[in-house]
Amino acid sequence: MEIAYPFTIYKNVGEDLHATSSQPLIHLNTLAQICFRAFCQASGLPKPEIVILDHKAVEGVSQSGRFELDFHHNYLKKTGEIGPELAAENGYRLGLLHKKGAQEEVLESYKKAVLLHGELAIILENRQVDSKETAIQWITD
Repeated sequence: MEIAYPFTIYKNVGEDLHATSSQPLIHLNTLAQICFRAFCQASGLPKPEIVILDHKAVEGVSQSGRFELDFHHNYLKKTGEIGPELAAENGYRLGLLHKKGAQEEVLESYKKAVLLHGELAIILENRQVDSKETAIQWITD
């Protein structure tokens, strides 16, 4: 009996990018565990807001928007829609928004927790969101 493994060949870059974005980056449980680990390391400091730009980026979440994690009740709560500053983002699907003035300790804690996952990376960007200076940690694969 022959063994065969299916594969897909993408004929152009557009198809390749579309196929990549159709796969989830992370499962909600894993994202929550990463954030919980980071939050415990930087206890007493503010939690970031989670922004999901692509409704398929997080397995277990079927819509895009702005979210917060409630560790006391173990749920992800939608807090709003994506504003125009973030809606125009190209190439990123999932990020952690920190208010300006977020201590380096907080950013480093979340970076370490994401990198501990092994398959993900963090790209830090500072920009205006809702007319406020914001640090965004984009989670990528």
